[in-house]
Amino acid sequence: MGTTVDRLLPTEEAEGACSAWPVRSPPRRLAPQVAAAEERAEFPAEAYRLLGRSGLLSLPFEERYGGGGQPYEVYLQVIEEIATAWPSVGVGTSVHALTATVVAANASDAVREEWLPKMLSGDWLGAYCLSEPQAGSDVSGIRTAAVREGEEYVVKGTKQWISNGSCADYYILFARTSEDPKRGLSAFVVPDGVEGMSFGAPEKKMGLHCDVTTQVLFDGARIPAAQADRRGGRRHAGRALRARRRPARDRRRRHGHRPGRAGLRGAVRQGA
Repeated sequence: MGTTVDRLLPTEEAEGACSAWPVRSPPRRLAPQVAAAEERAEFPAEAYRLLGRSGLLSLPFEERYGGGGQPYEVYLQVIEEIATAWPSVGVGTSVHALTATVVAANASDAVREEWLPKMLSGDWLGAYCLSEPQAGSDVSGIRTAAVREGEEYVVKGTKQWISNGSCADYYILFARTSEDPKRGLSAFVVPDGVEGMSFGAPEKKMGLHCDVTTQVLFDGARIPAAQADRRGGRRHAGRALRARRRPARDRRRRHGHRPGRAGLRGAVRQGA
């Protein structure tokens, strides 16, 4: 038997959008492809384009950049629906939203106007380069360094366990621009194809095979200073860790552990 969920949504508009998803809603249209795609460990690029065209990658962002202008609670519940249909895509969608949040909150007006419409439409998919082999939740342990040379930063270091790694169109990179453990991190917007950036082999995982996860390696990669945020790096690194915990906490408050059960069922079906 299925589980009936009574959703708590902040507006009537959100109630209408989320309370009764039609059979052909984008998350449910993903479901028939999941088993075969996970078996092949294919990156689901077309799934993200479908979600972008449907407006589901842009919900909590400002309308002037192509966002949906919806409260965060609405975004969380859409992520639940996506994750129930295809857990790997739920992970990738959440990661993508983190990348867009960094740009929306801290980038210059010029970068926002150039990058956000492509991020929110699904034309570009992002990856979030925070963790390192020795630094996961301890962001003060980040060693990837960005040294300024004129109008560029030269980056050297290794990022670990990066979802969408090698498949993304851009990477939000957190790197150390000073030795100050509290204020020494900066965030960079790095387009795919930058010389000096490469990728490790995809991780072999028990499940979520379509959530391609790799190392991202920087060896002298040059990033324009205009694509750096010297102020928000540490703040967004901490915010990212809190954001990873918040959806699970909020789901438990509303209606238990439904997405976790759905993800477990998906992993079992995939042969984990």
